[in-house]
Amino acid sequence: MHYLDQGEGFPLLLGHSFLWDCRVWDTQLRFLSQHFRCIVPDLWSHGRSQPIADGDLSVERLAEDHHLLMQQLGIDRYSVLGMSTGGLWGAKLAMLYPDEVASLALISCYLGSETEEGEEDYLTLLNVVEQLKSLPTRVVDSIVDILFSPETQLANPALSETFRFDLMFLEPEQLSGITAMGKQVFQRESMLDQLSDIRCPTLMLSGEHDIPRPQSEIEEMHRLMPGSQLAIIRQAGHMVTLEQPEQVNPVLINFLASTDGVDIDLSQMDLI
Repeated sequence: MHYLDQGEGFPLLLGHSFLWDCRVWDTQLRFLSQHFRCIVPDLWSHGRSQPIADGDLSVERLAEDHHLLMQQLGIDRYSVLGMSTGGLWGAKLAMLYPDEVASLALISCYLGSETEEGEEDYLTLLNVVEQLKSLPTRVVDSIVDILFSPETQLANPALSETFRFDLMFLEPEQLSGITAMGKQVFQRESMLDQLSDIRCPTLMLSGEHDIPRPQSEIEEMHRLMPGSQLAIIRQAGHMVTLEQPEQVNPVLINFLASTDGVDIDLSQMDLI
């Protein structure tokens, strides 16, 4: 498993979303690493991590793998920032190891199961990719439109075009591993009835124009977790950390400073 280890201070474990890699956090790392030790892994078959297409790639297994990574690094207390799939295994990690996870940020993430229609759509897409061993242009276009808000595609076209380019050049081995993981993740069981097992301070962020994870889902989780914090990011789709860092970054740093006991002078920080 490839990972970045950047900065010093209280440890943070940052989990990226499906189809991406650790670069999802580029803008956040610039300021987080000034005050925290940031561990930023790539999921199996993503980024520079080993492609794995066989065996257990479930949310629980991913949580255990990241637990083992932190154990290997000698870190027994840390906070988790999880985006989308990273939030799924991050939440499971907080449930399984409550003495380890000091706080949890769930970004563009829903801990319920997929709808029947949504699961069918994802599996159909994954089966097409598996058969073709590539991502057709029409599929790439659909993914980009689903993940980025229209505002972002107009205001920052380089962002979506870079992602489009990366998808087009995924290796067949990576695609095999990505589809294998996707089939398990998108058929996951709901964890909503286990929310009480998350005992640490929890922040939820949602883009107001998020298609895969609509705002209503985040609000549902917020209601089910009394004491949790909720922030809606304006003019953002699913990829809020990249689309609107000037809104996301102050929310994250305030949450982490309050929960992890770090004294930070925001007026002296460049947050984007």
